[in-house]
Amino acid sequence: MDHKRSTWEQLSKYESHDFVGKWFQRRHGKELNAGRTKEIISCFTQGREYFASAAGAANSVRPLLLYYGVLALSRGVILLRDGLKSESSLKPSHGLEVVGWQSILSSGIQNVLDLQVRATAGTFTELAATTVNSQATAWWNDPGLQLGYYGAVFPTPSFTSNGSLLTLDDLFSRDHRFRSLYAEATERPSRVHLGEIVASTNGLEVSVFAMEGVSTREAVATRFGLPDGTVIQERRGTRRMQLIPNVYFIIEGSDLNALKSKLPANHYDWGDVIFLYEDYTNGDKFSDFLRMFIASYILGMLVRYYPSRWMSLLRNDKGDAAQPLIMAAINGIEAEFPLLLSHEINR
Repeated sequence: MDHKRSTWEQLSKYESHDFVGKWFQRRHGKELNAGRTKEIISCFTQGREYFASAAGAANSVRPLLLYYGVLALSRGVILLRDGLKSESSLKPSHGLEVVGWQSILSSGIQNVLDLQVRATAGTFTELAATTVNSQATAWWNDPGLQLGYYGAVFPTPSFTSNGSLLTLDDLFSRDHRFRSLYAEATERPSRVHLGEIVASTNGLEVSVFAMEGVSTREAVATRFGLPDGTVIQERRGTRRMQLIPNVYFIIEGSDLNALKSKLPANHYDWGDVIFLYEDYTNGDKFSDFLRMFIASYILGMLVRYYPSRWMSLLRNDKGDAAQPLIMAAINGIEAEFPLLLSHEINR
């Protein structure tokens, strides 16, 4: 079955009056009235139709349609997971705001990755508060290097409340889907690294392969937000791989479940390695789901409020080095955000 079709078939359940009512009853232990049921259904219907419109739209408007779909679906998830909220109680704002874009774009499109946003009261912050900042991944368990799955739950990002800024570059540099493309397009080191996590009697052993641009153990600890006292070594080879150079450390403890949130944020993609994400500059860890919402917002607002700059990117004008990266991100939002959201509903 087609992957995209299967995802939307799963999400179509939340356009059913009867299904939504039963889901809400099981989740919250109370009956959902007809009015609030329609509010939830409307969000999912609208989100699906925005995505369907985006699939047939020109690139001149496609990111904006996708963002409106992301926004509608996210509001539906908030209404589902929060047993008290209604459409009228949701903040009538995005939960993000642009900061200094006029200045950044005044000289052209070459600095588009420097576009920055700040969190405000609205849909994004409500989504972050209502859902779980969780990343599903895997490790190899000893003995026998057997594959095991888990989901690490990280704290709600401080970005939602402390006024800090995020840039498009912050987000793209931590996206495993175009790790190589990012480095080639920007000539900057990616913040995603290939690695391996193995459970042992001492705790969780983490190897990071060929980590570029890191000269000190302190830098490794800072980039991954490692607990104080973590011993970081350099060594050659691992149980499964022979890539060098190689950074190695153990997050010590006997309760592996308690150690999950101390690991670097990461993503497993059905291969021999795990993608390890560096922390953001303020120490936050973001799930792929929350990170993709922010990226979609930035691209949607670029199209909506700076159409001439957006068209310059599409026309391959001078300064368009980030264009392949941006188009890859747009394709990723269209293909993967609905799937991530469907997983998030029932966490």
